Amino acid sequence: MEKHIVNLLNKFISGKIDRNERKTLRNAISEMSDMELSKALSEAWNEYDGNIQNGNDFDQLARKLRISPPQQKKNYTLRTVARIAAAIAIPLFIGFQIYLYTQNERLNNFIDNQLQVNIQSGEMADITLPDGTKVYLNSATTMSYPVDFGLKSREVRLAGEAFLDVAKNKEKPFYVHTDYVQIEVLGTKFNINAYPDLNTVETTLIEGSVKLTTKGTTPRSIIMKPNQKVVYNKLQDVLSVNDTQAHFETAWTRGELVFRSATFADVMNKLQKRYGVEIEIVNNRYNADLFSGSFKEEYITGVLKKLQVHYNFTFTDKNEKILIHFN
Repeated sequence: MEKHIVNLLNKFISGKIDRNERKTLRNAISEMSDMELSKALSEAWNEYDGNIQNGNDFDQLARKLRISPPQQKKNYTLRTVARIAAAIAIPLFIGFQIYLYTQNERLNNFIDNQLQVNIQSGEMADITLPDGTKVYLNSATTMSYPVDFGLKSREVRLAGEAFLDVAKNKEKPFYVHTDYVQIEVLGTKFNINAYPDLNTVETTLIEGSVKLTTKGTTPRSIIMKPNQKVVYNKLQDVLSVNDTQAHFETAWTRGELVFRSATFADVMNKLQKRYGVEIEIVNNRYNADLFSGSFKEEYITGVLKKLQVHYNFTFTDKNEKILIHFN
């Protein structure tokens, strides 16, 4: 089994892994112990068949990355290091951050003292930060944090959607940075939706208290209460506060897709992220009706068939792209 994982890691590093193999790798690693994971990663690193094009390549790279040269010569290249650094961002690597903290200082230096988790469209992940904070990451989401997270401060940067259950520490507030808002936390549970392609940033407080500050031309701050949803409009630089239901706002963490008065474009946008597919509307003749409903379908075709009851369209799947034709 371990050899199989090493082979999949090598395929991931070389960029030759397909979607099913990626999921197999992710699921298998989520069940491995830290020791097993460390061994598999070491073998993948050592077995990768990169070749040095120039004898000084690694020395030059080492100086650039501020790292020590290896004790024994290995076949490292810039591409090799880049690929393996990218492999670190595979979601759901339980204990992976521990491995990075304790055994791979050279790769920490490579990524400029930042660990980054990239969640692809069609996938979700959950990780535990070194301070015990649990983070659930939705599809098409990126989160980064420093390798010394928790030692002096607790700060993460987010692009996408996440639900955070923040470990309490009055001495070290927890900060979430996005391009448009900053959230300060002592210990609480909240959801934040900050996808770059959307015109709004939505923050919902489940329990506890958070301070939200906008980063627009006129910065404003608000102390949120549980079951409140704060929406920041990027284009208008406007902040609004509404009451909401935590169960609805966190439905995605349970594998549910919930829509409440959503436009057809919003529905399609969420489907693309959730299922990792491209959707093209061939003729934009859909009506302006707002849609409310919920889905928990494994495949997107099941959702589309139910949406056909509300919208009059047909769809075809061609070359991994879904084409929607309105009648």
